[in-house]
Amino acid sequence: MSQQNTKKVLIVTNMGPKASAPFQGQFVKNQVDALAAINPAYCYMRWHNDSLLNKLLKYPVLWLQFVWNFVFCRTRYDIIHVHYFYPTIWLALTYRWLRNPKVKIVVTCHGSDIYLYKPEPKLYKFAAAQVQHFIFTSEQLRQKFFCTPPSAEVLPAGIHPVFAEATQKNITDKPIDILYVGTLDLNKGMDRLLALLPKLSQYQIAVVGQGPYRGALQQAASQYTNLRLCQPAGPLELKQYFENSKCFISLSRNESFGLVMTEAMACYTPVVATQTDGSLAQTQHGHSGFCLSQQNEVQLLEQLSHTIQQLLSLPAAEYRQLQLVGREKAEQYLVTQVAEKLQQLYQRL
Repeated sequence: MSQQNTKKVLIVTNMGPKASAPFQGQFVKNQVDALAAINPAYCYMRWHNDSLLNKLLKYPVLWLQFVWNFVFCRTRYDIIHVHYFYPTIWLALTYRWLRNPKVKIVVTCHGSDIYLYKPEPKLYKFAAAQVQHFIFTSEQLRQKFFCTPPSAEVLPAGIHPVFAEATQKNITDKPIDILYVGTLDLNKGMDRLLALLPKLSQYQIAVVGQGPYRGALQQAASQYTNLRLCQPAGPLELKQYFENSKCFISLSRNESFGLVMTEAMACYTPVVATQTDGSLAQTQHGHSGFCLSQQNEVQLLEQLSHTIQQLLSLPAAEYRQLQLVGREKAEQYLVTQVAEKLQQLYQRL
């Protein structure tokens, strides 16, 4: 964007770090940092924890915070980019109604803002009609939206620039056999991981993250000494985990894109994943990773165990080929490239 044509951009998200998930919403912050050339303002959920009071009041507090800091301020924004469509969209609409009726609204849908609203309420559909441009993190997610927006595209959130500098290691130089990074909850398949532990007892497994299943995993770690639980980590430390792991597993039930898979592939770590919107968008079975059907839970666990063992026993040349194909696939999703496309979009609007 040329300096004289720079538009004032405000990025809004309902995500933010909390004690149990200190890096929640990091991918949105990565975009904000990558857009430093246009100096966007940033509104995120600052009051965020796991208490019942927070669950009841976090959205009213976020709305009040937004109104105080961005509606009643001197700066007039031309574009509001909302991450996570519903109900976060009501902040952008408040700004349009109270401050700037000409503001353009861009929305990035991340998954649950579509998955959790079936059938779609009338207010959901009303809000969608007020959006000038939709971004979906995968083509499969776009197809699940209730309508075809007149202006839309597919664009993942992007991975941190640190992953561009990853080092390719031979399989024999990686001390961790199996790695999982992410939230430790049911949707991410932590019950599946617990069920797989007896079948994978000969492998070194590292789990990085926080969530409701951490207690169950800690208990399992006392029985399975090959399981190591690690605290959530920032991009630089995560890069080291990925580089030192032979295989990354994604056991999710729903995943709109799954940037952690992208980060793994960027670090030359092949992925074994359950079939989700995100894994279908990123992994070509047998070429850039492995993608397994979720239709039958018993068969899925057997296939996961078999595929992981198959991957870990690949000849060095075949393993290197998987690494290279995955890396090539992931490079297009670096946040610096995503930010360039966003700047072009903002300028068009």
